[in-house]
Amino acid sequence: YSVLSSVDGILCENQTDIPYYEGLVPNKEVIDIPSVMIEDLIKDYPNIEKEEKVMIGGNFCRWYGGFDSYIVAQEFGVPLYAPSMGRKIEGEEQIPDLTHLPFMAWKDWMFKLAEFKYGIHLMQTYAAGSFMMNCGYLGIPCIGYKGLDTQEKLHPELSVDYGDINSARKMAIKLRDDDNFYNKQSKLCRDLYLNSNFREEKWIEIMKNILEDIVNENN
Repeated sequence: YSVLSSVDGILCENQTDIPYYEGLVPNKEVIDIPSVMIEDLIKDYPNIEKEEKVMIGGNFCRWYGGFDSYIVAQEFGVPLYAPSMGRKIEGEEQIPDLTHLPFMAWKDWMFKLAEFKYGIHLMQTYAAGSFMMNCGYLGIPCIGYKGLDTQEKLHPELSVDYGDINSARKMAIKLRDDDNFYNKQSKLCRDLYLNSNFREEKWIEIMKNILEDIVNENN
């Protein structure tokens, strides 16, 4: 709090963070900066056909909220997978019908994720939202909680209020049963990503403008 009180401004990850910081330290400028994905390593990724399986965006620890995702993911009626990631809780491998992928480099992760038809990440923590961003790049519809910029901007029609598992279930069933709806969401998230501020070239432009404004204000 002392550090926040002493700075000239605050850069945060999501628009939902802004009123929080403004409430903590009034009269400080708070700016929402976009997450970013560096595409250099994956621009030549092969044309991988999507399979009938769903990827949960995180494990079952409190940070990732994987239990909510797991409950809804079962509606798809297809094999369920999750990354190992950090903070994995003891005994998680014993959860029925869930396969954990081994730890892997990000490029390998993206190539693996490209195999999946569905994504779900009912993450209760507002952070960078990289999973939703990865899904958008690959054209994978992702169900998630509102509050993360990447979820709401790339998967707007698949975003539900925090705790609204009932609506998330209905979305999963519609993605599973309605090919037109699925194809629409797949194309939409890919198009939104291509025109988003999450791409490196656009992100650099935004950050350059933000930093120039900060320098000019302090001069």
